[in-house]
Amino acid sequence: MIQQNPFKHRSPRSWRKFTIQVSNKTADPVASFLSTLTGSGVENNLAENGNKQSKTETITGYLLEDHELDENKGQLHLFLDQLAGRFPDFPPVLIKEESIQEEDWSQTWKTHFKPIRLTKRIVIKPSWEKYDADDDQIVIDIDPGMAFGTGHHASTRLALELIEKSFADNISPSVLDVGTGTAILGLACGLLGAEKIFGIDNDQDAVAAAKENIKINHLQHIMSADNVDIQTISEPYQLILANITHDVLTAMAPILVKLLQNSGTLILAGILEGSQADSIEILYKKLGLTVVSIRHSEEWVAFRFLK
Repeated sequence: MIQQNPFKHRSPRSWRKFTIQVSNKTADPVASFLSTLTGSGVENNLAENGNKQSKTETITGYLLEDHELDENKGQLHLFLDQLAGRFPDFPPVLIKEESIQEEDWSQTWKTHFKPIRLTKRIVIKPSWEKYDADDDQIVIDIDPGMAFGTGHHASTRLALELIEKSFADNISPSVLDVGTGTAILGLACGLLGAEKIFGIDNDQDAVAAAKENIKINHLQHIMSADNVDIQTISEPYQLILANITHDVLTAMAPILVKLLQNSGTLILAGILEGSQADSIEILYKKLGLTVVSIRHSEEWVAFRFLK
């Protein structure tokens, strides 16, 4: 398959890649701060250093190389210095940075993206590779472009498990995919039998990738994606998906519940175990929803609510 140009909607950019190794006890606040600073997701990888006491986590994020780079770097280093001062007994923070050109980056990650079975039925594969599917399997073709969503993250897998279970209950709903990214969740719904799917995202790259993946999977007749503010949406949906972050899910709670039809299903992911999961469950219950199921993987949690 001929690969699409991920930059046709804009000029390619340069990014500064930050790789930060910290104690696993401070990894969550570092990841949260870096995610806020970058305005996008971060990558978390656990690394064993020989024993449980010295376990560390490596967090990777990207800052745009623009006029705000020096200020953003300063904020990051100040945050890490303050964190080190509060926890002097923890292993020292190690930080590495390098410049990444999007033209090179968009080709490099392709060598690491292989087909993967994420649920009982759902397989995600690169659009440029072949895969022999079983009769009951659903194969989603993905070209992430510059939106970085390949479906390998635990929170995506949890959301897909809950989506698969929802469709196993013989529903064929209208779907709103909030923070659609590369549209993996919405595409899964389309291939499972949804009647209509609308994906929204505030990231220009994500919307461009989502639109391309909708075409690749031949779902243009039922799915669309756009850069719109959720507050401008008034149409209710039977199934709403949001694999974002705890803070955003908290802020969006009233409008997500408002947009959900009576007897509709809300699937939330991107939530860490512990206080984040507890607060999400309490908040959405207060807004009138009922927890149908909760899934756990690694340090991540996903909820399926019913209105």
